[in-house]
Amino acid sequence: MKQRYTKREPVQSTCIFSCDGMIGQGQLVNLSVPGCLLNTSMKLKTGQYVDLRLSFPINATVMQVKLAVVRWAKNGQVGLEFIRMSETDQTRLRFLSGYMDKRPPQQAWSERVVCMGTTTG
Repeated sequence: MKQRYTKREPVQSTCIFSCDGMIGQGQLVNLSVPGCLLNTSMKLKTGQYVDLRLSFPINATVMQVKLAVVRWAKNGQVGLEFIRMSETDQTRLRFLSGYMDKRPPQQAWSERVVCMGTTTG
């Protein structure tokens, strides 16, 4: 198993997901930019694909992970890797998982900008 490249942050959130035509629900335990740990009574298997709807108490908007894969499942816990989601939800995920606060500050653009166009005269 590959080692994680970002730390998972503890969260308390609920989610609804669908997999192979079934709908289930679960409780998020932790969250990172590329995935999460989920407690659920639904029996998921490694390699299955799921569609997730995540809701957080700090934000009324539901975040959608259009495609995630089960990387492991054991004793009611499931490790998911997020594969496809909107850019807006990716930004929200980075913020919620604490990534935005921990990344180094970006350097300002240092190259000159040249505007080219036609002039009428």
